Amino acid sequence: MKQVNVGIITADIVSSTEIDFGSKEDAFAQFNEGLELIKKKFEIKYEWYRGDAFQVKTPSTASSLRIALLIKFWIKSFEKENKKTQDVRLSLGIGTIKIDKKELSMSDGEAFRLSGRNLDQLKSSKQLLIIDATDTNSNALKIESVLLNTLINDITSIQAKVLFYKLNGLIEEDIAKLLGLAQSTVNQHSNAGNWNTFSKYVNYFEQMYHNA
Repeated sequence: MKQVNVGIITADIVSSTEIDFGSKEDAFAQFNEGLELIKKKFEIKYEWYRGDAFQVKTPSTASSLRIALLIKFWIKSFEKENKKTQDVRLSLGIGTIKIDKKELSMSDGEAFRLSGRNLDQLKSSKQLLIIDATDTNSNALKIESVLLNTLINDITSIQAKVLFYKLNGLIEEDIAKLLGLAQSTVNQHSNAGNWNTFSKYVNYFEQMYHNA
């Protein structure tokens, strides 16, 4: 088969045994709800494995960063009893797929191996997001990942909700109705969550890979 470049996401829920905003079963149902929302718009394919880990095949390289950030924002929109946000350790690997099966666990290729290998490396560091590629953008993407980590680590649960819906294409007026907030409040959370920075970087990434 012809090898094509795609983005593969490998991720696991941070401290999944310590989830305290409802039962673990309910929490994972809510995590899955977010993946389904993303799937409706981007036609991703995803699979859970090992209980608290999952893998996502994105439909294109260009859309892969937006999808990765949507996942991060959705998971961080849940607040624990200590007021800290829930988080997910996430590795986005960009490369070719050699074996493309219906089940992601049976598929293989550079993108799968890069994504999985980098997730293992994240587990021994404080970093919770890494973007990498088998092309010449690799070093730049890894440096940019560090900056994204810093921005994402500081957002609150409500900021994460606003960022999720904005990145998914909703306007502030619709987000306000959805969350039961004033539009001015949504705008404040958007600004505090550095929406403009995320938006500009996603647009830059999409332009960089628009032919991939």
